Amino acid sequence: MTGQIPHTMRAAVVKDFNQGYEVCDVDVPTDFGPNDVLLKIGAAGYCHTDLQLMQGVYESSGTKPCLIGSQEPAGVVVKAGSDANKSEIKVGDRVGSINTYAFCGECDACKKQGQQLCEKLVGMLGLTINGGLAQYMKADARTAPLFCAGVTVYGAILTSNLKAGQWLTIVGIGGLGHLGVQYAKALGAKVIAIDNRKEGIETALWVSSHLRPNKTFVIDSPEAEKKVIEELQSSFYDSNPGVDRVVINAEARNLIKFSQQFLRKGGILVDVGLPSEWTLEVDPFALSFKEQTVKGRLICTPEQSQDMINLHARHGCQTHIEKTYGVEQINEMYEHYQKKDLRGRLCMVF
Repeated sequence: MTGQIPHTMRAAVVKDFNQGYEVCDVDVPTDFGPNDVLLKIGAAGYCHTDLQLMQGVYESSGTKPCLIGSQEPAGVVVKAGSDANKSEIKVGDRVGSINTYAFCGECDACKKQGQQLCEKLVGMLGLTINGGLAQYMKADARTAPLFCAGVTVYGAILTSNLKAGQWLTIVGIGGLGHLGVQYAKALGAKVIAIDNRKEGIETALWVSSHLRPNKTFVIDSPEAEKKVIEELQSSFYDSNPGVDRVVINAEARNLIKFSQQFLRKGGILVDVGLPSEWTLEVDPFALSFKEQTVKGRLICTPEQSQDMINLHARHGCQTHIEKTYGVEQINEMYEHYQKKDLRGRLCMVF
């Protein structure tokens, strides 16, 4: 198989921050470690992180111009390192990859929190090292069951300690949120979907009936926001009313403070929205007087990622792909992603 791999490939490269992409020929990766695999990319999702990468948000984390983006790649393994078979990954397998690349497995973070927080991590695909917006991509065989959108929101749900029968509010029904609604329903929770766009709610309702949210709200005005808070903070339980858990997938700074108003006493809120302004608004009185917990989560561990893809398949979950683009159309995809009526995901296909 390695003899069929070309020396160069077409790729969408960040020209410079806020300057769009350049499509050009670059070298196919050839430097391989024992855990590395080379993927021939079939499709790569365009994530909000890709937009923030273009805006220079992650420059201090090591992002530089000329990077190939996308941390949501899927393809076929065409070359595998000597230890890849230990991860049961072999040439010819169809895989995806989370963005964690080359973790040590020995540090305190790897052993106690997850490989995604490795203290010696070599890099993150599509963020500090080249990702999936190219014909080929190098990945770590140990982190190759699925990809960013699913593992981000699934990880947040796990971190919230959600139990079957509890009420979970998901704020922001885009690429992450429409999957999160389905995963929470598959886990037996009752789900409220909130977005400031009708398109987001329509996407949540697009799936099979057993995976649809129990309640939906479009918040497109201060009056609508006030009405939602009043309804949710007095619902669901005769004693200690409100929702049990909240997962936030959107980046507006005020969303934690907003959600705390209807999060019940002892409730848990997990934020993965990452506002580019770098700060979040938290209601300190609700935090203390209702003894709420506000948490963050990066992505899943590889083992949790495999659990997620099994859940996705077992319950018939679906990913909404609004439109696909070729590599030469990368700047059209970049512009499309920023439209307010976007639903689900955009993907580059090869």
